[in-house]
Amino acid sequence: MMPECLESGDQTPSDYPYFFSEDGRLRHRSSLKPYKFFFRLNDVHGTLREHSALCHHITQHVYTLLEKTMNLTRMDLEKGSRGESSSPGFVYASPGALNHRGTLTLLIQDKGTMRCGVWSWKAVSREGLETGSQIPYVHRALRESHAVLLMNPNEGGLSPEEHVRLVWESLVAKSTAERITVVAHGYGGLAFVHLLCCRPEEIQRRVWAVAFIDSSHSMWHQPLGTTGRDWLKVQSRMWVLSNKPTNRPVGSLKAGCRVMSAGTQCHEAAPAVCMESVFRFFTKLMRPKATTTPFDIVTRSRSLGGSRLSSVKDKNSAA
Repeated sequence: MMPECLESGDQTPSDYPYFFSEDGRLRHRSSLKPYKFFFRLNDVHGTLREHSALCHHITQHVYTLLEKTMNLTRMDLEKGSRGESSSPGFVYASPGALNHRGTLTLLIQDKGTMRCGVWSWKAVSREGLETGSQIPYVHRALRESHAVLLMNPNEGGLSPEEHVRLVWESLVAKSTAERITVVAHGYGGLAFVHLLCCRPEEIQRRVWAVAFIDSSHSMWHQPLGTTGRDWLKVQSRMWVLSNKPTNRPVGSLKAGCRVMSAGTQCHEAAPAVCMESVFRFFTKLMRPKATTTPFDIVTRSRSLGGSRLSSVKDKNSAA
């Protein structure tokens, strides 16, 4: 079991031997070499301490970028009506997200030690913030005039399912958004489907599109019912690990919705690789449906009849 990230103050950014370069990659402060994680077989506690320090350093840097560079706001969650005894944690949201009348995009990461704004600390350490953090999704959502809310299912004392439900009930359900889109990675997909099982009518009414990325959810083992499964078939799409190019159809009888290739076989990198495909999918589902204009079918006989009638009228006028 992986440890919790180190609490703020255990190690300051200047104490940590690595820093983030301008291109968002971890570099050693002295050698400038890329970060390399060392797994020590003879020192399990040392390995866990290194993991905790890395997780903490990435988390604090991402929080700084979210707050100071992207102007997102930290929103502390209040305990729900079910009487949770532990702290429910917090989320990040763009300014005025809950009062935004357009599209609100929700990001839900996988289960583990990842905190708000991070898809995978492993991907951040190996390939940088563009691959492992949610910052590119935030940039893209804001560029398309979406409000954005970053869930934080691994923070606090709640399970991911409890966290997602609490965020929905206390924040998202009260928002003025006309359309809600969801990006769910790994266990985040299972947590969202659990929410759909708990509040089916509300979710189906307000959520327009769901992007599952290498998701852990099950259309058959979670109590969705026929209506929920039918809704997901239309409103969701799943990207799975595959060596096929990104966004190519991949056959799967168990998925229950259209399945596409994520363009990678790496779980941690999948959200970054298929981001463009995800937003194209959102745009497609939110595009206004074309309305058919009623018109009369003109047959050849009717057309000829109309011509003859016009000819008669012209002769009578001339007379």
